[in-house]
Amino acid sequence: MVVDTELYAKIRKFKNNGASMRYAARALGISRDTVKRYWDGTHIPGERKAYPHINDSPEKLAVMAELKKYFEDNAHLSKGKQTINAKTAWKAIRDKYHIGESTVRSYVQELKQQDPQAFIPLDFEPAEVMQVDWTEVKICTKGHLWKAQVFCAVLPHSFDIFAMVLPNAQWPNFMAGHIGAFEYFGGVCERTFYDNLRSAVLEDYGKNAVKQERFKLFEAHYGFKAVFMNIEAGNEKGAVENLCGIIKQIAFTPIPKGDNLKDIQELVISRCLEYRRYHKIKDRKRAILEMSIEERACLQPLPVKRFEAYEAVEAHVGSDLTFRYDTVKYSLPLEYTGKVVTLRIFPYEIEAWYKGQLAYRHIRPFAKYENRYIPEHYLPLLEKRPRARGNAAPIKYGVLPPELEKFRSNCADKDKYEQLANILLLGRDVDSELLLEAVDFANKTGNPSFNKVRFFLDIKESPLEAAVVDPVIVQLHNLEQYDTLLGMEGSINE
Repeated sequence: MVVDTELYAKIRKFKNNGASMRYAARALGISRDTVKRYWDGTHIPGERKAYPHINDSPEKLAVMAELKKYFEDNAHLSKGKQTINAKTAWKAIRDKYHIGESTVRSYVQELKQQDPQAFIPLDFEPAEVMQVDWTEVKICTKGHLWKAQVFCAVLPHSFDIFAMVLPNAQWPNFMAGHIGAFEYFGGVCERTFYDNLRSAVLEDYGKNAVKQERFKLFEAHYGFKAVFMNIEAGNEKGAVENLCGIIKQIAFTPIPKGDNLKDIQELVISRCLEYRRYHKIKDRKRAILEMSIEERACLQPLPVKRFEAYEAVEAHVGSDLTFRYDTVKYSLPLEYTGKVVTLRIFPYEIEAWYKGQLAYRHIRPFAKYENRYIPEHYLPLLEKRPRARGNAAPIKYGVLPPELEKFRSNCADKDKYEQLANILLLGRDVDSELLLEAVDFANKTGNPSFNKVRFFLDIKESPLEAAVVDPVIVQLHNLEQYDTLLGMEGSINE
C-alpha cells in the first residue's frame, strides 16, 4: 500500500497520543503491518529500498578492462571525425566479446563515473593568452545551405571573441584566421593555445608536439608562443572551455546569408562586434567592452609587414580565356590566352599573376562549379563575332554589377543576352558610371531594353540647349495721348 504524507502524519499522531497499533489500523482502515512499518518513524514514505551491492560478473569486468585500455591507447587521436567514443569502442571489441552496442554504452558511462575529469579554473592577465579552435557551421549562399569551417579565437581575460568563416581548415586558411584575429583584436598575445590542430603540428601532441617549419616562421613574425594542449586537457584551456559553442550561438544564429564567404564574413564580424559592445559575462563585475579596451592596450603591436597567407599554384589559361582551380573556371583578359599564370589562393579571393604583374583578382565562390566569367574580358571577341552574343556563356552567367544583373533578370525580350552584350560594348566608349546610370534608368521603366539605355545616353550627350521662342507677338501702343487728354479734361473743369 502507498502511504502518502497525510496518512503517515495520522499514523505518527496515533503513536504519540498513546493509542495501540490495532486501534490505529482499525480507525484508518489499513493493515496492522502498514501501521507497524511507520509506527516508530523507522521508515519514511517515498524512501527507496537499499539493495546490497552485487559484484560484477567476470565477463563484465573483462569488457570494462578492455574498454579502458581502448580509450587509453587511442587518447592521442584528434577531435572531429576521428573522435573516439562508445560507438567506436563497441566496433573495436564486438567480435571478441559478442556484446551489444547499448551495453557498451552503459559500461562506458560507468567508466566515466569511476574516473571523472576535474580541473582548476584558470585566470589570465590582459594580453597573456589567445585561445584557438575550429568548428563547423551552416551558412546560406544564394538560397542554398552549406557546411563551412570556422576559425574561432577568444581572449580569455576579456572574453572578446573572433570568428572567421573559411573554405576549409588547411594551412593557408589557418594562417589567415590568425591574421584576421590579430587585426580584429588590434595586436598579439604572448601565447596562443591550441587543441593540437593538424594545421600547425607535424607530429606528436601536447608538450611533445613538433611544429611545422612554416608555422615556426609565422610564429616568429608575429612574436607569440604556440602552446599545444594535451588530449582532453580541460584544465589547460582556461576560462572559455566551450569557445566553439559560444561562437555558434553568437555569430551563426540565425544562419548568416550572403552571395559569397566574403559577404558572410562581414555579417559574422558585425555580430562579434555587437557581442563585444553589449554583452556582460555572468559573475563578472565589468562588461566585455570595458575589459576589451583594457586588454587591447596591453597587446603586442602588429608587425609592419602583413604575413601573406596564400597558397601558390600555377595554372594554364585556355582558349576560352579561363583557368581552372578547385572545380571553378575563372576568366582573364584576352592577352593571357595560352599563358601559364601563377595563382595566389586567399580565403575569399584568388589572384592571377603573370611575370610579376597582377592580371586579375577574383572573388572566390563557395559553391562548386560556380564559374566566374567576367564579361568585359570577352568584349574583343564579342565585337568581332556578333552572332555569338546571344549564346555567350559569359553574358548569360557572367559576374555583373547590380544594375546589369537586374537588367539581365528583368528584360523580357527574346534577344536580351544580345542586348546585354551590346550594352557592355557601349562601355568601351562611354564612362562606366554614366552607362550604369543609363541602365538603372532603363530598369526603372519595368521592362528594360538596349534602346532605352541608348535613349538615355543620347539625352545626356545631346542636351536641348535651343532657346524657346514664343509664337505670340504682342504690339505695344504709345499711351502718352491718353495722358494729354486727361490733362485737358482737368483744365475744362477748372
